[in-house]
Amino acid sequence: MSNWLELEEWLKQERTIQELKAVAKQLGLTVRKQMTKSDVRKMLERFIERAKLTSSGKTVNASSATSPSKPSADSKSVVQPVKEDLTIPETYNKDKLVAMSVNPHWLHFYWDFSQENKEFFKSREIVKVVLRVYDVTYIEFDGTNAHRTFEVTIDPINLKNYYLNVPMPGAHYLGEIGYYDVNGTYKALIRSNLCKMPVNSPSQSTRERWMDLRKRRRIVMPSGGMLTPIIERVAGSVQGLEHLFRISGAGSISVIRLSGKGM
Repeated sequence: MSNWLELEEWLKQERTIQELKAVAKQLGLTVRKQMTKSDVRKMLERFIERAKLTSSGKTVNASSATSPSKPSADSKSVVQPVKEDLTIPETYNKDKLVAMSVNPHWLHFYWDFSQENKEFFKSREIVKVVLRVYDVTYIEFDGTNAHRTFEVTIDPINLKNYYLNVPMPGAHYLGEIGYYDVNGTYKALIRSNLCKMPVNSPSQSTRERWMDLRKRRRIVMPSGGMLTPIIERVAGSVQGLEHLFRISGAGSISVIRLSGKGM
């Protein structure tokens, strides 16, 4: 396509997604695999709008420098490809803390702050800034009732993310960034989403999970295998644990006779 007029006429006809992507690539536009036909068409339409603005600006400048004679009908403005700026900004100036699981034992946090909080971090009121992680598995967290609490000191301005090694796979964790003031009092600033860690062993569930695509509903049912678990036998004793072991004179532990059913 040599100009936006031809491209505009070309778009008025029904085109396949392959044709749209091919023309977009010829114009120097960035085409991603996951883009739909509608996405590519909108991108080409935005390209035409930018080309119109560019050509109208050139026409005004040319008419002011020369005599006000009508431009020739045969003249065609050649549109240069305009590449979009795809640079990721260093900050979005928004207060945000996100928790993501990496594997059963590693948790990843990344964050961003508003300009107001960035200035606040420079104040003398703050002694240190910390990242707190709460284990809130199966509880309604009120800020004080976590099973366990982990804390690390961070630099929230120069540091944008942190990896934390957590001890409990399958647990639910909640992150929080706060600070200690001159009186040693902790104050929270932002809190993350609830993050469930994956387990580090195969699931013990015997249920089958199905998705009915026609009705768009989820179905959970027992598997066709063993529904009643077998009764297992374990070792035991009618005596207390103090009767099971005795300490020898050398300090070693030896096992004495065990009694009771199930042995």
